[in-house]
Amino acid sequence: MELHMQYNGNNNGDLSATRTMAKEWGVSSPNILQKALGDLLKHGWIIQTRTSLFSRHGSRCALYALSWYAIDECPGKELEVAPTRTPPKTIRDLIESS
Repeated sequence: MELHMQYNGNNNGDLSATRTMAKEWGVSSPNILQKALGDLLKHGWIIQTRTSLFSRHGSRCALYALSWYAIDECPGKELEVAPTRTPPKTIRDLIESS
C-alpha cells in the first residue's frame, strides 16, 4: 500500500521503500521490509527498476514499479528497466497466480 500511495500517475518506476521510510510506516525490522519486498517481487506485484548501490562514493536506493501499471519514463533516475506502454501484468494475472 505504501508503494501505491507514492504513485502519482506518471512516476511508476520511481517508487521506493527504504529502511527509513519503513520505520515511518511502522515496520521496525529491516528483515521484515526485505521479506515483504521479496514476496512482492516473487509474486509479480512489483518490479525492481533500479538496483540499490552503496559505496564510499555515494549511495542510491532501489526503485520499484507497480506491475499492473505501465512503467513510466523517469528522467534522471537511471532506471534499469525500459518504460512500457502497457502494464507488464494485469490484476487478473496477479490474482490468478497467487
